[in-house]
Amino acid sequence: MSDGLLTEEEVSSYLKMNPDAIKQLIHKGKLTAYKVGGSFVRYRKDEVIAFRTGQKFRLPDQLEQNWFDKLRDFLSFYSLYILLSILVVLLAIYFAHA
Repeated sequence: MSDGLLTEEEVSSYLKMNPDAIKQLIHKGKLTAYKVGGSFVRYRKDEVIAFRTGQKFRLPDQLEQNWFDKLRDFLSFYSLYILLSILVVLLAIYFAHA
């Protein structure tokens, strides 16, 4: 097996499954397939090994996020919506008292 990404044949032989069973695993969300170069399907070696050993696979950046990082990501993505919502509420209060 190679270092980072595996081909369909390598995954099939490592898991001892036929390609249709592997496609069902992808459909169920148990494995993730990546397209490399537009048409070549590859699989993460770490994810395949974790699946075979029965462990749950998580990407490395998901392991290192604490609550502050998650809050920062949330606010950076939704900040415009939060500000617009506050503006709408303030305008509604202003026009309700006028």
